[in-house]
Amino acid sequence: MKAVVFVNDQRMEIIIQRLRSAGIQVQEGRCEKDMEQIERMAGRIDLVILPIQGVSDDGFIELKKRGYCMKAFFAALRKETLIFTGVITPYIKKLPQTVISLLAREEVISANAALTAEGILAMIIQNTPRSLVEYRYDVIGFGHCGRAIAQLLDCLKLKVRIVSAHSHPECADLPYDFISLPQWQFQQPWPVVINTAPVEVISDAMVALWQNKPLIIDIASRAAGVNERVYKRKDTQVIAAPPLPGLVAWQSAGEILADVILKEVKR
Repeated sequence: MKAVVFVNDQRMEIIIQRLRSAGIQVQEGRCEKDMEQIERMAGRIDLVILPIQGVSDDGFIELKKRGYCMKAFFAALRKETLIFTGVITPYIKKLPQTVISLLAREEVISANAALTAEGILAMIIQNTPRSLVEYRYDVIGFGHCGRAIAQLLDCLKLKVRIVSAHSHPECADLPYDFISLPQWQFQQPWPVVINTAPVEVISDAMVALWQNKPLIIDIASRAAGVNERVYKRKDTQVIAAPPLPGLVAWQSAGEILADVILKEVKR
């Protein structure tokens, strides 16, 4: 079995190691010379592991901050070739091959949420001048990441409040304070605000009314959660958290992805 792995972060190095350990022949895609060889062998490839961010709408991937057009490569693939990506973009949806979104798998979502929580903890430590126990923490959203972050902070005996647009009656026994999003938006927030919501929850007008500006960490990475104007305010510290699993625990994150790939290959 032949695979091509496009390497744009350290997680891919782990995937390469695991595939080779499983007896799969791996061609690495790192630079222009590699890409030329990969395009020539496209018709003989069984597995394609794309960068986590997938393929752009115009058919490009990015390796080491350089874009490579993939149209000819995809056109030469056999229909039976299995493609793995993190994000399924509109371009990928149009391909005739079976495409598996790694980031959509429940086991990856749950494991990455735990790694994200560890990354958030590191960011709090790096960006606050006082002991962790001297702060209180608002966590906006109670999905996978919100729950993992709240659980980790609570394990450290830190004061956590969940801000959610939805009620969670099943969570009545959890050790967190809960407040509705509309109610929270008209109050002074706690000193550290961690946003996990993919819709706008913090506006510029809201921040302007806050007497004491919190540290805001936005894991939505400017996708929607925090208004762009808030990022530009000089009186407010807002940090767009990058995808944290691949930064703070790349080896663990790579193992998680490799497990899913190998499971699919063995089916």
